[in-house]
Amino acid sequence: MAFLKVGKEPPKKKQRLYLMRITFKSGLTVIKIGKASGASSKERMLQIAASIYDIDRTLPHITVKRDQVVDAELVFKYETILHKYFCNYQYKNDRRKPFDGITETFVIPESDAIQAFEAVLAGLEPEECYVMPEAVEEDCVSF
Repeated sequence: MAFLKVGKEPPKKKQRLYLMRITFKSGLTVIKIGKASGASSKERMLQIAASIYDIDRTLPHITVKRDQVVDAELVFKYETILHKYFCNYQYKNDRRKPFDGITETFVIPESDAIQAFEAVLAGLEPEECYVMPEAVEEDCVSF
């Protein structure tokens, strides 16, 4: 059995940009924006659920809202754009040991996260950081 075939490049894993809704036992809902490799974001979702279970001994409700194959050179760029856009609403908890991926979670409306996700995939970049809808002036446009 050959480990490497001469003349053929090893297949690259697909890169995916995902958006997940995580609802904790307390009822708090956060949005997680991240990247994953492989055929789907299912494995990453299970890693996050297991990490939360290890800390709280409860399973959160996690729903993958968007899962998009993205060019490997762009996936980190898109993820960074979204994280910077929502940076003022990053979820923080006061536990000694946070769950896996906590730095990529935000306390924002799901509809706004989906809109930003789709805008970034369409090639748009926000000029300013996100502001919660209640605090936005009528004339202000995010994208």
